Amino acid sequence: MTFKKLLFVCMGNSCGSPMAEVIMQNLMVKTSLYWEVDSAGLRTWNTGRRPNKRCLQILREHGLRSDHFCRQFTVNDFLYFDYVVAMDEAVYKELLLWAGENRADKHCQVLLLSSFGKNGLPTYIDSLSPTHKLKIFRSAYYRIKECCKQLILSQKVDIVKYELPSTEDDDLYYSGKEKAPQESARANHVPDASQKSSIFLLPTDIRSPGGLMSSSTDPSNSKTSMPSYSQGVQRKLCQKCGQKFLAAL
Repeated sequence: MTFKKLLFVCMGNSCGSPMAEVIMQNLMVKTSLYWEVDSAGLRTWNTGRRPNKRCLQILREHGLRSDHFCRQFTVNDFLYFDYVVAMDEAVYKELLLWAGENRADKHCQVLLLSSFGKNGLPTYIDSLSPTHKLKIFRSAYYRIKECCKQLILSQKVDIVKYELPSTEDDDLYYSGKEKAPQESARANHVPDASQKSSIFLLPTDIRSPGGLMSSSTDPSNSKTSMPSYSQGVQRKLCQKCGQKFLAAL
């Protein structure tokens, strides 16, 4: 899978671009794509500050948060990122001019986020400002999210759906495979079934992006390991299934 580096850019890096950054990062996690995502602004208005409070509130409404501190866009960003994504046409035109003057257009591609609408058609995204009301921020959130989905699909990447094991699978393992779960757990260092909920949900038990694994069930540290379904399943989706999966996120 090709690794990409994306930078969202608006004027002040306070409203639109940090929102797009968090939305894209969340989509990356859900589709098992590991791209680097950041945001910046063309002006120095908010350098060193946190994103606008309305931006943060809308993200919280959707269970998201931002740890971003506003920064200014630099010419070096053209050299580092694969894609510089403008949040509106004014920013897009300025970025194209800047890239041309610094001959940076060969190192990265400047994109306009609103050009990635449904069915390949351009859409409209409000140019967010601290003076705008919450309803405009909410509207922009959904449009930014849709455009981010279409941007992912335009890259023709493999979308992977991660499926957690079901309770029935765990019960089948412990009842059918183990005659004496508690004794076997002590002998082979396999956790008891009554403890499995804490085993698979604690962040400290995550050993790789591909699945959940407890240190006590790591094959390299024990004689017996759990079946593969206990660690979750990664399923690569076809293009059509990938579109449906993204649309449902």
